[in-house]
Amino acid sequence: MLTTGQTIFFIPGTMCDERLWTNAWQALAQELPQNFTVKHLRIPSLANIDEITQAISEELPNNSLLVGFSLGGYIASNIALKFPDKVAKLLLVSNMSSSLPEKETKERSRTIQWIKANGYNGIPEKRIHHLLHPINHNNHPIIQTIKDMDETLGKDVLVHQLNVTTQRENLLPKLFELKQPLKFLVGDKDKLVNIERIESYLSAIPSKVQATKQLEVIENTGHMLPLEQPLYLAKAIKFWFI
Repeated sequence: MLTTGQTIFFIPGTMCDERLWTNAWQALAQELPQNFTVKHLRIPSLANIDEITQAISEELPNNSLLVGFSLGGYIASNIALKFPDKVAKLLLVSNMSSSLPEKETKERSRTIQWIKANGYNGIPEKRIHHLLHPINHNNHPIIQTIKDMDETLGKDVLVHQLNVTTQRENLLPKLFELKQPLKFLVGDKDKLVNIERIESYLSAIPSKVQATKQLEVIENTGHMLPLEQPLYLAKAIKFWFI
């Protein structure tokens, strides 16, 4: 439950910054008490996921309310598992905290090799379309935000994030053993999240803990849920954390 003066912490995904959350935060200002605060936690450029997890965990007080998007969702999950006192409640957006599928791993390897050989001219339109629901393929404000975040962070951050986060442990089974309440929020056309796999774990947990482990699927939404559905995200945050 959100208490007086409490902060909700947000961890972004690959090549994302606080602009990922701007519209959702504006909507949250209308949904939550005036004394709440939000804080964006930048993903630091460290040697591996565990070092990144350690560094971000040090920015959190105990019993934090934590939202993680995509890669940020994986990091948030890792924090909850390694430093359980830090997290009171967890919302994973567009993420299932598993190891990457072979197809995505190979695509990342090809991307790194291409950048090393040819330089980097920004995120390709094809990749943007892959991340969005088809109804947003011509949504210029969303597309421009993705391009702007990518341009600001730049080549070095992209290569670093791809290098140090591609090989990752499958945390999904462990998440259902957490004592903390956990919710997955996923777009119905998210090509990077296997909804059926999450559902299979949910169906296997004891009924007495099902209320603390939830999945909500949003229609007409791809992977970039915070940009595609900021109002829905704001309401989901309100109902999950209050």
